[in-house]
Parts: sequence; C-alpha cells; structure tokens
Amino acid sequence: MKKLVNIFIVLLMSLNYGCSDYLDVIPDNLATLDIVFNNKTTAEKYLFNCYSFVPEYGNLWDNPGLSSGHEVWYYTEKGDARFSNNTSWGIARGLQNTTNPLTNYWDGEQGAKPMFRAIRECNIFLEYVRDRKRVPDLSDSERKRWIAEVNILKAFYHYYLFHLYGPIPITDTYVPVSASQEEVKVTRVPVDKVVEYMVKLIDDSYNNLPPKIFLPATEMGRLTQPAALAIKAKILLWAASPLFNGNTDYANFRNKEGEHLINQTYSREKWVSAMEACHAAIKLAEQNGHALYDFSMNAVFSIPDEIHYAMNIRQAVTERFNAELIWSVGKQGTGALQRNSMACVIPALNQGKVTGAMLQACATGVFAPTIETAERFYSANGVPINEDLEWINKGYYNNRYSTQQVPNTEKYNLKSGFTTAVLNFNREPRFYGSLGFDGSTWYGNGWKDANDENSKNYVDAKSGKNSGDKWATLYSATGYFAKKLVHYENEITNDKQDIKEYPFPIVRLADLYLMYIEALNESTEGEEVNPEVYEYLKRIRERSGLKKGLFGQTEDIGDVRVAWEKYSNDPTKPLSKGGIREIIKHERQIELALEGQQYHDLRRWKDATKELSKPVKGWNVHGKTEEEYYKITVLYNAKAFTNKEYLWPIKDHDLQIDNKLIQTYGW
Repeated sequence: MKKLVNIFIVLLMSLNYGCSDYLDVIPDNLATLDIVFNNKTTAEKYLFNCYSFVPEYGNLWDNPGLSSGHEVWYYTEKGDARFSNNTSWGIARGLQNTTNPLTNYWDGEQGAKPMFRAIRECNIFLEYVRDRKRVPDLSDSERKRWIAEVNILKAFYHYYLFHLYGPIPITDTYVPVSASQEEVKVTRVPVDKVVEYMVKLIDDSYNNLPPKIFLPATEMGRLTQPAALAIKAKILLWAASPLFNGNTDYANFRNKEGEHLINQTYSREKWVSAMEACHAAIKLAEQNGHALYDFSMNAVFSIPDEIHYAMNIRQAVTERFNAELIWSVGKQGTGALQRNSMACVIPALNQGKVTGAMLQACATGVFAPTIETAERFYSANGVPINEDLEWINKGYYNNRYSTQQVPNTEKYNLKSGFTTAVLNFNREPRFYGSLGFDGSTWYGNGWKDANDENSKNYVDAKSGKNSGDKWATLYSATGYFAKKLVHYENEITNDKQDIKEYPFPIVRLADLYLMYIEALNESTEGEEVNPEVYEYLKRIRERSGLKKGLFGQTEDIGDVRVAWEKYSNDPTKPLSKGGIREIIKHERQIELALEGQQYHDLRRWKDATKELSKPVKGWNVHGKTEEEYYKITVLYNAKAFTNKEYLWPIKDHDLQIDNKLIQTYGW
C-alpha cells in the first residue's frame, strides 16, 4: 500500500495540466484516494503536496518580481540560455504575449507553478479531510488545523493569481469527471468579489492555526495565525491600491455577463479595511515573538556600527527563519539566487584552476542591480541624494559619476586607497548592506572579524579583475552586485562551495510595517499625517542605522520630519499626505530592494508606465581602467510600459477551450 501511495503522490506532482485543465480533476480513482485518506501518514503527505505549489519567491528566473522590475539587469550578448527571453526576464524586455505567455501561472507553464491545479489539490484535500469518516486516526485539533492550513493556502493561491491577472475565476470546489462540459466552464469574477472570497476564507480559518511554530525542527514553514493575517493584509492592500480601486482605465473591462471586472468608484473604506488588517497582523505577529532583525544578537565577533547596520538589512532576508520572517516555505531557489548574486572575491581564482562546471556554479554576479537602484538609496543623512542639500551644495550629486580615492576612515565599507565613484560614498548603511560594487568590502565568505585585514574581502569589478568580466562570461552587466541576498557565512573558494540556502521572505515584519503606514496614510481623511506613520517609519530607519548618535549624527534622522527639515531641499515634504506618500513609496523601494517587491508595487500604484519605461543603465563593465570603467552605459532602451501590461494576459488557447472566459483588457 505504501508503494501504491508513493506512486500516486509522484504522479500527482508530475502531471502537467494545461490552462483550462484546472476545470478537470485527477481521474476519479476513488480506491486510490480512499487509500491516501485512510490514515494520517498518507493524508499528511497530501497536505504537504498542497504546500508544494507555493511559488519560489527566490527563483530569479521564475519569480517575475525579481526579474521584471528593472531593479536588476543581466548581460545578454553571450546568449546564456538561463537568461533567455522565455523566462520572467523577458517580461522586463516587454516580451509578454498571448500566444505563449511568459512565467504563466494561469496554466503552470514557462517555469511557473500551476496555481489552478494547486487550488484543485486543496479542494480535493478539503473534500476528504472534512469528512470525519476519513483519516480516522486524526485528532479533532489536528483536523481543524489541517483544514485551516489548506483553506489559507487556497486563499493564497487565489491571491497569487489575483495580483497578476486581477479578476479571476473562483474555484471553491473540485469538479467530478462526471460533470458536463458546460458545468466545468468558468468566468472571470469582479475583483471585489474575488477579494471578498479570499478574505472570508482566511477569516473563517485562521483561528484554528497555531499562533507560532512550536516544533521548529519539523514544522517551520507551515502557516501560523500571523502568516494568515499577513496574507489577508496583502490582499486588502492590493484591493485598496490605485490599480483596483476606482481604476477608470478599465471602464470597458467586463466579463461576458456584462459585469465591470474592476470597480469604477474610488473607496476610502478599502484603505480603512487594509489599514485595520495590517494593524491586526502586526499586533498578532509582535505578540508571538516577531521583531525587526538585529544582527548584533548573532554576531560571532564584536563588530563596528558600519557593519552592524549594513548586516541588519542583509541578514533580515538571509538568516533562516529569523524573528522578522512572518512566512516562507522551503529553500525557495536561494542556492542559485545566491551564486548569481555574489561577486567573486577570491584573489587566487583563475580560469586555469576551475572547470567549466565550476564556473557555472560559483559566484557570478549576473543578477546585477542597476545604477537607478544604487541611486535610490538615501544619503548618510537619510534623505534622497537628489534632495540632500549637502550633496547638492558640495557638488556630490552633479559629480556622482566621477571618482575619488577612499580614505582610511571608510575602511569598513570601502577599500582604503581604492578609487571608486562618488556615488558610492556617504550613503546610508542599507546601501552598503544591499550592494557590492567596485572598491566595496564584502563581509563574509570567511571574513567575520571586521578588523582582520588579512581576511578582508574586496570587490574589484573592472574588466579582467576578480569580480569583473574575467572570462568574458558570467559577470555583472552593471558593475553592482546583490549582496543583500547572499548569506554572509557562505564560502566559495577554488575547491569548495558551501551555500546556506534560506526561505526567501514572502512577507516579513518590515514589509507589514510599510504596508500599515501606507494604508494608514491613505485612509486618513484630510491632508494631515497620522503621527503613527512617523513612528513606524522611525522603527525601520533606526534599525537601518539612521538615528541620532551614529556616524556623527547629532539629529534624530530616524524621524523623517527632522531629516527633511535639516538636510532636504524640500523640508516640508513629510508634513503633507502627498509628501509622506512619496516618502513611504521611496522607503519601500529601499527597505525591500531586490526582494521582488518593486515590480508589483509599481503595478499596484500605477507608476509602472513612468518608471519601467526608463533606460536601464550601468557602468561600462568592459573598461579596464578607472577612466574607461566609470562611464554610464545604457544597457537597454526599455520599451514603453503600456496600460495593458498592468495585468497579465491569458493564453489564447485557453479562450478557445472555455468560451465564457475573456482576455485581459488591452491584450
């Protein structure tokens, strides 16, 4: 029987269902399903099967958030198949289409997991486990927890489709094979109804989840009450955002029943609902031990502030199941992500000492942050560099692409005596924790004692150097490296690779804080700013080293009102609702940089038409000298991002199978 069940599970995981095949179910082999749900052991395998469809947020080829938002770019002239136009990177190049959609989560094609199949598996599980005659050795409390988990997963899979496609079909029950052709056809449901359905699933279920994981060795990654409420908060934030809240660009987007699929009237109450959901998620998370990450609590050696605050942002992402992580599942593809994010900092490494396979596997840096990403981080004064009076008055901003030599006082972030861009000096700690670049230090890869000069790692990114296009392949196209995504305890040498994979965040506490203050600001009537907005911004900024007493600061620059009044050329910006809105957006783009959030935020804010139509830039990484290297190079003249691209298309073939479906508006 065990062999039969294992075969069934393998078949279940390997079947490749097409788009409207979500309308079909697995063959009604009742004997096999009866076996699976005849005891706790095999039923639990089906439970974990329901979890297996969670998208890999750390997969740089299949997570559109990582690749499509112009935060990073790839080298292209060598034609590396891993970065072909058939991955989500093609979306960044404006190649999404209806014939064979890229990263197709509707059908489960082009590297994407099949979300409708995931929902169907959840429905099968619920059909059997709700029947108390099934799984007789399952306790009542376990049964309630399992049902709650799968209900939340079902809501999450609907959410994943919803945030890409907008109005989607609701698939609440599994359809037997005996159903007629008409019975299995579905239609796209208005966004507000989809949101109502997802929220109800969560509200009806989350109390039966544990408040935290009590058996971390075996249960980390399973859903908890804070995770469920965080998913609900994300759903309601999307529902309140401009893309779905009174978006008149979609006035003609109706299903075949004539219903408006996106509401045409703005509702402040949606922001109120989002605010309340975020606040509830934060309160429950903090009650159960979630907190902003602090690297100094785990550091082996005493570390200077420069490294401490830079590492706070880095390890908040890469430290396995740290207190800030609200929810993630599995390793999330972070082995490959780290190898493709890390700069090669091995001085002895040369082409004669490694095989081609080793080159493919070692640090490559091809997941390369753009110049625009580098410019987005604040100055050391905690304000944008194009607003910083010090940067403007001293000529730093206008001369940011010129170079200067690194003084010894910067030795923890930069290599003393090295010449690098002015852009890389006098920046906030998150800049140094998130990015590697020509002349930067790289804490980790064997270097843990900050004062050990012999073990210190540096990035040398010019052509032919250790971190540059040394072999004319596998290099950073921009000259920047995604240090933030690389665990500092990784070790990559000539003959050793030790990559510490981690659960890439689906949601972490800082994200919840920023969601909360965004919703709080938008839900507040009038132009006054709610004081709580400043308080939660301050928590995030202080954790990032923007506070009084650090790095010679005599002002409380964690408070955006103080930082802008003292250092910005727009000192009253934080005092208005519109001004603080821009600051919150900017803060999200810094705090959550390189985590796959920007692409989706730009979509829900309806800012993508402006931001994703800009040229993609980097340094001239083929330059061998400082003069050659430090020239801004346009890597890609982006196609104009159009209104239709805010929501993804359905495959043309799907519409032929189900004549009740309609194509996404504009496609």
